[in-house]
Amino acid sequence: MKRIIILMLACTMVLGAVASSSATEFKASGTLDMAFQWLDNAGPRDSQRNASEGAYFNAIQRLRTKIDIIANESLKGVYYLEVGTITWGDENSGGDLGTDGINVETKRLYLDYQVPHTALSLRMGLQGLALPSLANNNPVLDDDVAAIVANYSFSERFNVVAAWARAVDVEDYATRNTPTSNSKYDVFTIIAGLNFEPVTVVPYVAYAAIGRNADIHSSATSTRVTEITVDGVDTTLTETDSVITATEDRDVWWVGLSAKSHYWENLNLAFDFVWGWSDGSEMAVGDSTSSRDQSGFYVLLHGDYKLEYFTPTLDLWYASGDDDSTTGDGNYMPIISAGGLALTNLGTDGGFFDTTDNAFTESGIGTFGVVLGFTEFSFIENVTHDFKVAYMQGTSDYSSSSTVNTFPTDEDRAWEFNLDTNWQMYENLAAIVELGYLNPDYKSVNGEEAIFKAAIGFQYSY
Repeated sequence: MKRIIILMLACTMVLGAVASSSATEFKASGTLDMAFQWLDNAGPRDSQRNASEGAYFNAIQRLRTKIDIIANESLKGVYYLEVGTITWGDENSGGDLGTDGINVETKRLYLDYQVPHTALSLRMGLQGLALPSLANNNPVLDDDVAAIVANYSFSERFNVVAAWARAVDVEDYATRNTPTSNSKYDVFTIIAGLNFEPVTVVPYVAYAAIGRNADIHSSATSTRVTEITVDGVDTTLTETDSVITATEDRDVWWVGLSAKSHYWENLNLAFDFVWGWSDGSEMAVGDSTSSRDQSGFYVLLHGDYKLEYFTPTLDLWYASGDDDSTTGDGNYMPIISAGGLALTNLGTDGGFFDTTDNAFTESGIGTFGVVLGFTEFSFIENVTHDFKVAYMQGTSDYSSSSTVNTFPTDEDRAWEFNLDTNWQMYENLAAIVELGYLNPDYKSVNGEEAIFKAAIGFQYSY
């Protein structure tokens, strides 16, 4: 009898465990992306500064899958993985003959829950963390990072978010050879959300404590030697990056404000502003270095007006650049990991998937520009087009006596023209065509040629 009772209890526990696990819901979503690209005059932003470099074609693909492990509406775990980016024919990414490669990575892995009987929700683990940006991506921080984020809703109109992120930790925990001090890179932020429908205002403050051994914005000096062709003459260009390792810990502060409004019918307005300051320890600034205090700002204005057949858009941005003086404070805003200025498909970070972009600027820091667009116009059902024309220029001073100038300088500028097409072939499958033309004028190169890009991409969403 005793054995029978024990067996019955064991069966009950097993059945209970099965019932408990069956209550957990698994939900998968993501995208499978493919892109094929033709590019004339590649390498627009490295040492040759877009001198003639010929044309090339490449093909790439990537899979991103997010798995939600849902216990109930107040508790879930999330695993977000990526396979790729795989370049066809490249052995390093698993795209060569045989197609074997170690190309699976964990992008995010976090726990998301609400504290019982409160309006406080917590998210902890590897996750996407972005500072506020209602007009475009945030130029300071928009990336995956290990963090704890707390969100407390006081009402439908007011909430506060506080976050701590451990961006870098170079301490050797196996041997303890690295000192505990100076080996951490921590980011703290407080964000307030004010929703006065139809106006939303989001002020925030962020602080980074960067140990000298964990300062990823500084690195050893390096030299690049590149053979280029300028005006038909083969030339060897030697360029040295005067970027030096940090020797002191660094404190960095940012204060920002984002806002948007659709107060007027069909008219949408948005605004992003951020000012940042870094103390005077050595740090990288573009392609140069600085041991001065650095403080600068970034502002972007966006407007669009929805008409019956298309939507006109206007984007204006300005970010302070560095000066050519070696004394006094610098004017280049420090960043952590920018989200990318997603305005055009070639000169800025607005290309689909990993097609070539950032030809002139990635984050917008140290530049200004204007983008005029006519978007969402259509002649065929389920097919939309966006046309954009842009002008952009650097804001850092160009010095003829300097061996290294922060690119782009105020003597570097470019015009860009884009035509993007989106065909929603099925509910879950879209075909994207990008045509881009960038006409540069760089102080450091004579005879530079325009860049032309043609790319077609496919995105399957599930």
